[in-house]
Amino acid sequence: MQRRYRSIPDLKIHETARALSFSDAALACKLTSMGFLPGARVEMVRQSPFGNAFYVKVDGVRMALRREEAASILLEI
Repeated sequence: MQRRYRSIPDLKIHETARALSFSDAALACKLTSMGFLPGARVEMVRQSPFGNAFYVKVDGVRMALRREEAASILLEI
């Protein structure tokens, strides 16, 4: 079975996935300091009207991410 990976902008509202890793090392440092760790359960809460920001729930903690940050997080379906 082949694994498929996506990023947060690919999620639909209320869809969940597991965070695997980060594609950008600089953003990975920022995201881990915010509490966004690999293995965390991510749920899409909502998007901004123009799709430039995302409001997500990470292991029960809600946070807002810019598109660049959200796109650097690899998720397992």
